[in-house]
Amino acid sequence: MNKIILSALILACFLAVGLTAQTQEQEQSDIEVLVTASRVEEPAEKAPAYVSVITAEELTASGQSTLVEALDSLAGIHFRSSSGNSAQAEVTMRGFGENSFGRVLVLLDGRRLNRPDMASVNWLEIPIESIERVEVVRGGSSVLYGDNAVAGVINIITKKGTEKFGFDVSGLYGSFNQNQERAGVSGSIGELRLSANAEHSATDGYRDRSAYRSLGGGVSLGVDLERFSSSLALSYNRLSYQLPGALTLAEFGADPTQAQPGHTSDQAVNQYLNAGLGLALGAGDTWLFDTDASYSMKTIRTDIASWFSFSDLLLHSIAATPKLRLDFDLLAGNRLVAGVDGYLDILDLTTYPDVDRTTTTVEAGLTKATVGFYATDELSLLPSLVLSAGLRYELAWIAAAIAKTPATPFEEAQLLQSLVYDGGVLLAPLPGSKLWAKFGSVFRYPFTDEIVDLYGFLAQPFNTSLRPEKGYQLDIGAEVTLLGLLKLAASGFWLDMQDEIAYDSLAMLNVNLDKTRRLGAEAEIGVTIPSWLELSGSYTYTFAVFREGAYAGKTIPLVPAHQASAQARLLLPLGVSIGTSGDYVGEQYFGSDPENAQGLLPDYFLLGAFVSYRPSYVPGKLEVYFGMDNILDTRYAGTGFYGFNLATFDYEVFYYPGQGRAWKVGASYRY
Repeated sequence: MNKIILSALILACFLAVGLTAQTQEQEQSDIEVLVTASRVEEPAEKAPAYVSVITAEELTASGQSTLVEALDSLAGIHFRSSSGNSAQAEVTMRGFGENSFGRVLVLLDGRRLNRPDMASVNWLEIPIESIERVEVVRGGSSVLYGDNAVAGVINIITKKGTEKFGFDVSGLYGSFNQNQERAGVSGSIGELRLSANAEHSATDGYRDRSAYRSLGGGVSLGVDLERFSSSLALSYNRLSYQLPGALTLAEFGADPTQAQPGHTSDQAVNQYLNAGLGLALGAGDTWLFDTDASYSMKTIRTDIASWFSFSDLLLHSIAATPKLRLDFDLLAGNRLVAGVDGYLDILDLTTYPDVDRTTTTVEAGLTKATVGFYATDELSLLPSLVLSAGLRYELAWIAAAIAKTPATPFEEAQLLQSLVYDGGVLLAPLPGSKLWAKFGSVFRYPFTDEIVDLYGFLAQPFNTSLRPEKGYQLDIGAEVTLLGLLKLAASGFWLDMQDEIAYDSLAMLNVNLDKTRRLGAEAEIGVTIPSWLELSGSYTYTFAVFREGAYAGKTIPLVPAHQASAQARLLLPLGVSIGTSGDYVGEQYFGSDPENAQGLLPDYFLLGAFVSYRPSYVPGKLEVYFGMDNILDTRYAGTGFYGFNLATFDYEVFYYPGQGRAWKVGASYRY
């Protein structure tokens, strides 16, 4: 294994540590614009942050079947899954371990997808075919976005229609009966832009009881006039999946494809409906007022027979986010952005003692309402030198009315507040290059599950002593592009947190921890030799430790110190290309083991390869591809926890196996 690790690191260093290389065609496209970095469109070189953008063209060319696979190769981003499917994968950034997905804000066209409870987002909720680009901003953005934006922001931008009519279709089949079918169409009628898409995805899964099926689609309408624009987007997704559970070390060694003994009927069915309306009114480069309003409804039916847990959840989410941008002729330019973010989540939960659902054990109604006021200002001292500063004040109101059998019903509410700030400097001496530094504070409100006892395991039904998480961060970094052939990006970060929230098994209560610290570095490189070769790679180092309290000096669980990824693509004559990829994830302590007493979850290296064919004589863009993942059939666990084993009535470590060797073949066509 050490030789494999060494080979992976050498490969990562040789290919560098990197950014997905841009093809010659992409270099000739329009300049990248970012929304998440400053909540207004601006060139990438003007954003005072470490930002990566994955375009629709790159998603198609990669042959990846899910957005999770495409994002996982970027520096500073890692996914883990305990359910065996990408839909419920948990994203981690900037050295957060358990519940790290709650510290990364995920947006759809600027609208929040994060749930108020401890469940991760559904990554299959938005079909890949509907995505125009995905923007990833590393580091805290609490001033601009408020709750959840502690470690980073991922904004999924959907297609809004094209000037000319076009369509695209694709299909994929692979190991474990994996299949995926996609279709999309876009165009315009006068000033009206139209876009529609549909996607079906399913697999039997590498492990027993790890199958899932997803069906979804969406439609987008938009109008662009000289000073006014509007958009309407609707989407729906239905996801059903099984839960294979975890394995002990002996079970993992004997057969990693088996489900956890006793987990023969754990499963869930989720349905998601999203609607978004956007309006914008402006006068050229002088001012712009825009507002987004959105509504989503989620219904989740969960049957966890192994824990005698059966529940139905209905979640309504409403949001309104108006903002105003003003541009002034002050020095080399000044831009002020101010706005209000309002969110309302209404959660109704009913739990039952059995799958028949004839009687109830818990009937709960929870409400979380937040309103945040923010303002940021960017002053250009010179065309290439920009200073920025921002401030945000946000209130959160969490209320619960819970009836349990046979406990006495109760009602409770709590008001929380946070004030955060940031400031930065950006130097962009050359096109495509920049240096930046940013300092500021961040925060996160508790999940509803953390503050309210829904299932009867905690000592208090409503934890009024729980405080919001808060922290202070410093980011520095640089990007440089040389001759359109080489692109380098690197950043270093320091993040001190206090009042992080974790479960205390002795007190049977969620508590605020003592201070923690995270230090790290992220780097990417991309090399493109037009019509011949593309190389890319990334490397992430993270040091995460408890600073004070009972675990002072211990490493935060589920945070690998080293991660590396590398890709190479050779462009051959007649439209043929071949490529390979390697991904390395270092050792990490098991979840729920802050004492670091249970040893380390082993590191692993995964090797992949693919070949594709793009015939030039076919009108439009046709691509046929074949790929293999985990060619070495490495046996590994993507995540693991220390917990109680009902079978042995004792505590031990559990493993969640990753997928073994798999192949897939597919084709896509765009016209």
